[in-house]
Amino acid sequence: MTPDTLIVRYGEIGLKGRNRSHFENLLCKDIRAFLKREGVPFRAVDRFHGRIYVRGINREVSLERVLGVFSFSPAREVPRRMQDLKKAAETFFPQVRQAGSFRISCQRVDKDFPLTSMEVERRLGEDVRLATGATVNLSSPGFNLEVEIGPDAFFVFSRRVAGFGGMPFGSAGKLVALISGGIDSPVAAFLMMKRGVEPILLHFSMGDDDNAKVGNLRRQLEEFAAGRTIRLETIPHDTLFAGSFEKLRDNRRLAPYLCVICKYLMHRHAGELARRTGALGIVTGDSLAQVASQTLSNMAAYRAESGLPVYSPLIGLDKVEIIDLARRIGTYELSIAPAEGCSPPSNPRTHVDREVFQSILEESGLEPSSEGEEPSSESAARA
Repeated sequence: MTPDTLIVRYGEIGLKGRNRSHFENLLCKDIRAFLKREGVPFRAVDRFHGRIYVRGINREVSLERVLGVFSFSPAREVPRRMQDLKKAAETFFPQVRQAGSFRISCQRVDKDFPLTSMEVERRLGEDVRLATGATVNLSSPGFNLEVEIGPDAFFVFSRRVAGFGGMPFGSAGKLVALISGGIDSPVAAFLMMKRGVEPILLHFSMGDDDNAKVGNLRRQLEEFAAGRTIRLETIPHDTLFAGSFEKLRDNRRLAPYLCVICKYLMHRHAGELARRTGALGIVTGDSLAQVASQTLSNMAAYRAESGLPVYSPLIGLDKVEIIDLARRIGTYELSIAPAEGCSPPSNPRTHVDREVFQSILEESGLEPSSEGEEPSSESAARA
């Protein structure tokens, strides 16, 4: 069966009460933008009683990358007459025969249709049984043929493809997302995108290869941005430290604090960028106790510098869980590609006292000044 419709289901959008139609319209808009970007023609994207119908497509297309989609089914639209429904079911007979058992699952989205779901299931099921010789098995069928009764048509299908769910891209507002070429920070940015955030990526560059790597990660995250470009700002690593990185690393007293100082400076710049762009907070890829700078005391020492809320969706996950997510969204292979990196001190502090850290900052000469560095905007041109 060649599908001509996508039945789109959403999850928590259905719990939004009076704001539900607003989020439904945003999701419809994102679906349209995604299809146009993919070059897939369609006739209409309609919503009806908790469903979105993408009608008039001419080939299968995956909506897994549209955030807010809980699941979708490629379906065939047929007139709302039982004889047309039975004819459409015939295309599934070979699969039913091969499976040996089946069930019919009908959902009546439009309650005005005169037959109940059970009546449609019984009538269609009897025809399928007689034509194929397969047995009916309601608890564990070999093949499940589904029918949805829409507002003006039957939709016949056999697959449900899971999406990421969540909320439409950008529906929650903007956050500055600190991003490196590592595994964690792109996953953190994605998880906040899944909650409706439009991220502004802020990267502290170690060189050309590092920039190229982060550019690739940005483009992969854009696969989930419904056809929109994600802004990426870069600051050279040397600029972050005002040219004093090597001096600090060679200082035996200051070097153990270098990682925490680095995060402190990153949050300072992230706060400045957020205030200039109207972002409401900062996203980090921190995972508690994963590395020296991500202990509770160290995070307390450097996080307050931005003056804004800091969101860390990976904070309770271990590395295996994060890698699994990175593989699922397509960033893992990009993140493990070789590129320049920072050399941390051999004996980093894991528990920094905030008062001691303040004196370390003063000694380093990196206390906030009245003039902050302006990040340079990366070209939005795609590779």
